[in-house]
Amino acid sequence: MIELFEFPPTRSQRAKWVLEEVGAAYESRSINLPNGEQDTDAYRALQPLGAVPAIRTDRYAMFESVAIVLQLIDEHPETDLAPRPGTPERAAYYQWCVFAGTEIDPTVMMFFDNSMRPEAAHDKNMAEKGRRDFAVRAQILSNVLHDRPYMLGDTFTGADILIGHSCFMATLTGLIGDFPRLQEYFAQVQQRPAYRRAYDGIDLFAWKGDQDAKTHST
Repeated sequence: MIELFEFPPTRSQRAKWVLEEVGAAYESRSINLPNGEQDTDAYRALQPLGAVPAIRTDRYAMFESVAIVLQLIDEHPETDLAPRPGTPERAAYYQWCVFAGTEIDPTVMMFFDNSMRPEAAHDKNMAEKGRRDFAVRAQILSNVLHDRPYMLGDTFTGADILIGHSCFMATLTGLIGDFPRLQEYFAQVQQRPAYRRAYDGIDLFAWKGDQDAKTHST
């Protein structure tokens, strides 16, 4: 049984989404970030940054949402959520998986931290830089998706879990509004049953949750 340590709505939803996609048995362990549960010695031993998500199995424990998605998909090759290793398609898969975590997410968080996070010293210049940097990367994604339903073509893969969650974050912050193709793409991946189970109860348009929680996910 896999233990998932999460606190929505954060990047822990990525881990939950992939668990639902592969049909793995898991138990959710909520880490209440506003109450400081991430700072206990027990949780820091599992996730030294005190962030979410993390998973623990009977064989290993790990953190970092992108790594968790890649690992769990590799453990379930029968799901066809990743191209065969060594192929050109696998190269594109790795590229877009990493792009989500290293290019899209930081720009969204730069904007969020400097314009939306409560009780923080907002820097308007940094907020605008986050918006500009996101726009450049969002246009790249829009160009890729202009003639295909998913990041790699006609087949949904783990890259869509990762990029899809980045679109979720961009929707929460309002950054996605200028990119209709990304909005269409996100609306499409939201229809997947696994997505609905992973994000159940999170209202994108009426969400008023604790904003600081979003700064504690990896």
